[in-house]
Amino acid sequence: MRYVPLQEAQPGMQLATEIFDSKGRTLVGTDIVLSANYIEKLMEYGYAGVYIRDELTEDIDIESAISPGLRTKGLECLRSMNIDGCMDVAKSIVEEILSKGKISLDMMDLRNFDDYTYGHSLNVAIICGVIGMGMGLGEKEIGQLVTAALLHDLGKLSIPPTILNKPDRLTREEYKRMKEHPVVSYELIKDRIDLSATIKVAVLFHHENVDGTGYPNGISGEEQTLFTKILHVADVYDALLSKRPYKEPYAPCEAIEYMMGGCGILFDQEIVDVLVKSVPLYPKGTGISLSDGREGIVKENSGEHNLRPIVRLADGSDLDLLDRENLSVVVSIAEDSVKMTLEKEEARRKMMGKDERPHIIAVDDMKSNLQALYDILKGDYTLTLMTSGKQLLKYLKENPYPDMVLLDVDMPDMNGIETAERTLKLTERKVPILFVSALRDAQTVLACRSLGVEGYVGRPYKPIYIRSEIQRILNRWE
Repeated sequence: MRYVPLQEAQPGMQLATEIFDSKGRTLVGTDIVLSANYIEKLMEYGYAGVYIRDELTEDIDIESAISPGLRTKGLECLRSMNIDGCMDVAKSIVEEILSKGKISLDMMDLRNFDDYTYGHSLNVAIICGVIGMGMGLGEKEIGQLVTAALLHDLGKLSIPPTILNKPDRLTREEYKRMKEHPVVSYELIKDRIDLSATIKVAVLFHHENVDGTGYPNGISGEEQTLFTKILHVADVYDALLSKRPYKEPYAPCEAIEYMMGGCGILFDQEIVDVLVKSVPLYPKGTGISLSDGREGIVKENSGEHNLRPIVRLADGSDLDLLDRENLSVVVSIAEDSVKMTLEKEEARRKMMGKDERPHIIAVDDMKSNLQALYDILKGDYTLTLMTSGKQLLKYLKENPYPDMVLLDVDMPDMNGIETAERTLKLTERKVPILFVSALRDAQTVLACRSLGVEGYVGRPYKPIYIRSEIQRILNRWE
């Protein structure tokens, strides 16, 4: 079988797996032949893709991490806020993953928007269990960790779907409401004497970053429990992989890139290292492109093939990227993975009306860097994310100028220095520029500063430093 994004699905394709609705019921059965109407309806319901059966990939087997029956039971317990039932489901999840020994996390997300909160909690529970196994935790500890994961988002069930599934930027009040959900989740379980303090603390603090910039209490890694750190990593990883009304899903390799870039700032390094060893960067059955122009489907990705998979080519032959003659071939995701387009972000800003927060444009060809900046700054600024200097210049010609531009140096086609020169000329130096780049050599820094820009921040940096630099510059320009 192979995974096909719905926008690429064609009438006549045969489903290889069931499609479930938000209550765990079968919406479309296995072996059903897709029609144009089926495809249209699945898109309307918010599904990202389907698994199909064909001759090219008939020998590629992909299994769900847990049994369909257990997943349905878990969804029912979460939807009804049945904490006793969730504890039973957690025990069954641990039994299933321990009995398998090695858990397959290849199955791509087959959820719709309405199923997100419940399906997300189940996925996080499974990921936590896999990380716990990788860290050598005992069965009892893994059971507590999985239980915390199932319960961590109960507080979201009281948030209206209009906020949870809002395709536009949240208002300050809506964002505040969202940030309250860990405390609400904790309040729902704090008096349960059959739940350990370790579980309750992990639920309360699962949005805390190791550098102390998270919420609700802003505690740092030294103050966090192991369960808190594991749950935070698993929660963010699954959120990145998920399709939402306001974003497209990350590919697993892109999500891992982001997680690795956030080590020491958002996430614990040791836990991310275990995650990297436990999840496939290129899931079986997914399409990839190769640097020599060929395309194929991932056939095998376990062990040493995680970074260099075996690929099924269109002619039916297999290409082992670990073979010596293939070591020069580079793997990339077949589908364009830029998630937040200029047009969509601008539509958000117009729909929200006047925004008193400063508007900042961040330009970087690495999406993980953009996501990191977005996570650090989203609470205080209106952000527009772009992946090239050409996008920035086009925007500046057609729209009101932003309050600041954050600019990477090392970008293809048009590097940051050229982009800055053209931006300064186009805006007549009316827009401050702050370089944020991994290049830290003296020659590059001097070349950037010689343009007369406002500053240069080298990666890695502390979030508090990038925020203080931005505020310093904005205060000066005001």
